[in-house]
Order: sequence, then structure tokens, then C-alpha cells
Amino acid sequence: MIIYCENDNEIAVPYNSLDGAILEDLDLHRAKLENMNLNSTSFFKSNLRGAFLFNSCLIKSNLSFTNLITADFRDTILLDANLSESIASYCDFSNAKLQGSNLKGAKINFSNFTNANLSGANMLCIDIEKAIFKDTVYNNETIWPKDFDPLINGCMLL
Repeated sequence: MIIYCENDNEIAVPYNSLDGAILEDLDLHRAKLENMNLNSTSFFKSNLRGAFLFNSCLIKSNLSFTNLITADFRDTILLDANLSESIASYCDFSNAKLQGSNLKGAKINFSNFTNANLSGANMLCIDIEKAIFKDTVYNNETIWPKDFDPLINGCMLL
């Protein structure tokens, strides 16, 4: 299978489907992965800077220690996904479903979480005060930094 990138790179991977694939430590800069089933796929330590992942399904996927700067996660399903220690600055998570996801240690400055669902997510992130939260929902199981008030910052408790 070939993964096509907006910068004309083509990455050949030994899979017929990317569902559950091991795509670790790869340069997937500006990869075109929108509208795809990427459940349980591991992108550990990969470069997904500027990747197009909107409207994809990444349930239980591993995006830890990954470069996600400016990645497009609009309308993406990231249930129970691991984004810990990732660099997720300037990402668009608007309308994303992040229930149960782990963002501990992720750098999320200037990322957009408008209308996202963070129920049960671990939001012990770096630069959380610089992220955009508008009509973002969470529940009592969502973990926030002690000095961050989600209600004041545009979130709504379910």
C-alpha cells in the first residue's frame, strides 16, 4: 500500500489496510490519511506534521511521542487513543471525539478543541492555557491540571 503526502512524497508500507498497522518512526509529513480507518494503528515517534486525518477513525491508536504540529483532526474519532508526549501544537481537533484519550505531557499550544468531546480524557498537557476551548464538553472523569479551570476556558461539564 502507498501512503500519499501533499508534498509529493509516497511511502510504501507492507499492508493492504492501515487498520492496526505499525507505522512507527516514519516521515509522514502532510500525509493524506483523511476518511480512513486507522483503529489500533501505531504511529509511535512518527512525523505527522501537517497530516490530513480529518473524519478518520483512530480508536485505540498510538500517537505517543509523535510530531503532530498543524495536523487536521477535524471530526476525527480518537476514542481511547494515546497522544501522550506528542507535539500537538496548532492542531485542529474541532468536533473530534477524544473520550478516554491520553494527552498527558502533550504540547497543545494554539490547538483548537472547539466542540470536541474530552470526557474521560487525561488533559495533563503542556501549554493547555494556550489552547482553544469553545463549547468543548467533558465529564467528571476528565483529568485537568490543578491550575486550569475548564469552565472559565470555554468547556462545558456534561
